[in-house]
Amino acid sequence: MRFIRDIALLLCLCLLCALAACGGTSTDTNDAQTDTSDSAAVSEETEEDAQAVADAAADAAANDDGEEASEDVTEGEDEAEDETAETVDGEDTAVVPSASISVAEGSYSHEDGTQLLTVTTVSISVSIEGKPEAEESINADLQALLNEISTANADLKTQVEADYEASLEEDWDWYAYESQLTAEVVRCDSQVLSIRFNGYSYSGGVHGYSFSYGRSYDVQSGSRLSLAFLSASGADFPTYALERVAELCGTEEYSDLVFDPAVDQESLSDVVSDEQFLLTAEGVVFLADPYVIGPYASGIIEFTLPYDELEGVVKADYLPS
Repeated sequence: MRFIRDIALLLCLCLLCALAACGGTSTDTNDAQTDTSDSAAVSEETEEDAQAVADAAADAAANDDGEEASEDVTEGEDEAEDETAETVDGEDTAVVPSASISVAEGSYSHEDGTQLLTVTTVSISVSIEGKPEAEESINADLQALLNEISTANADLKTQVEADYEASLEEDWDWYAYESQLTAEVVRCDSQVLSIRFNGYSYSGGVHGYSFSYGRSYDVQSGSRLSLAFLSASGADFPTYALERVAELCGTEEYSDLVFDPAVDQESLSDVVSDEQFLLTAEGVVFLADPYVIGPYASGIIEFTLPYDELEGVVKADYLPS
């Protein structure tokens, strides 16, 4: 019995020790867990603080870099603007003329109210900044041309009065006469100013008559350009142009426009002349009025000699740059 009691007592003591040991371990574990949690919390706070500091530093660095980059970009834009301004200034040194063209229309009637004549005229004013002599020279030449047209219109006015009186006496059907003139700039740069004039005149008969002519000027000097003056050193541009226009008349493109593909030199000389050429953006253009080398139905025939075939034939100063 005692043995059994001792065994029971021993078992109780072991159980108590085990319970004590378990309780201490649990407490220690809890304490360790608490310490670990606290340590982890501290570590997380430290890491968060460090990350916050790092982020703040990065943000500050980014802002600084951004401001510097922005300043660099601004400086770059300023430099680009300066370069553009220099380019513009450079272009400004090449003076380009300006031409103002205005149109005026008028009519003239008989005392009985019958309209006898309608007239369309133009006026032209050219300005070239910094080149008053060239400007004056061009304007004077253009005004001389317009004065000739004005004189022709005055003569037509006298003629129309006599013709109308004759129509009354002989009982003709009367159709008002017309005199029209228009102008357009076909090339305007620092080298050349070229103006095309188109006209129409009717003074009785089945139909009126269309005509055209050109005026081209050296912008720097103000002198009127001629075909001979356009010739490059050692070249004969008038002869070259005459031969080329004759060749074009023989091509399929012009065969239906001209009287004869083999146009005689005398007729062509009225086309390849100082009165009938223009300097356009594409090339030198020659104008053939009706009846010169072709019928009325062909209208005004144009022949263009492209600039790329005129190198060495026409002075480089008058080829587009």
